[in-house]
Amino acid sequence: MTDRSVRAVVAVVEAGSFTGAALTLGIGQSAVSHAVARLEQTLGVALFIRKRDGVEPTTVGAALAARAAPALRELDAAVAVAAQPLGGGAVTISVSTSLATYWLTPRLPEFKRAHPDVELRVLTTDTDTGVGRDGADLWIPLGPVDDPALDSVPFCAERLIPVAAPELAAAIDIADPAALLDSPLLHLEERYVPRFDWPRWFRHHGVAVDGDVPGDRSNDYSLVLHAALAGAGV
Repeated sequence: MTDRSVRAVVAVVEAGSFTGAALTLGIGQSAVSHAVARLEQTLGVALFIRKRDGVEPTTVGAALAARAAPALRELDAAVAVAAQPLGGGAVTISVSTSLATYWLTPRLPEFKRAHPDVELRVLTTDTDTGVGRDGADLWIPLGPVDDPALDSVPFCAERLIPVAAPELAAAIDIADPAALLDSPLLHLEERYVPRFDWPRWFRHHGVAVDGDVPGDRSNDYSLVLHAALAGAGV
């Protein structure tokens, strides 16, 4: 049994597919599949049920991932700490690119005035897969992270509202959810964990949608934001 095979199983369970696991691990999909197959052969049990639309962990596979995931995070954290140079006064924070740009950076001058001796190292990431194991001291994840090894405190309440450039907002009824169906919409494609999107937003407000919602798409939050500022959509 190898560390790589166990990591592959955990990644597939967390991502819900071999493709998602490959993106998380930064390796090819075939490498993930082979790693899982080797572990299944070693254990003599099936860890996943292969389906046409993806994979589903067996009872054994789910149990293995549930117990192995925290252990792997502890291992990664220990290695990361051991690899850091000795020294005091430095804090590493892991945060999404958008939050670092629009929330953290404007607050840095005030923080430095209050804590002039603290050296801040900012790691940007657009996935929560590194939380607890990328060597950071603090994390502001994109969503909830279930890890008993980490202490967590509420950061802020999230409120989702449609926004648009003034010219576009004046031309449409941005306060009417049903009217937005006929407006140019901008979509943020999540690469790892599906989150709140336009179809869910419409359904939440009682607007029936049939399948997907048309509109321009990007997997980069900054591009979507700048497109909205330029008047390209809501």
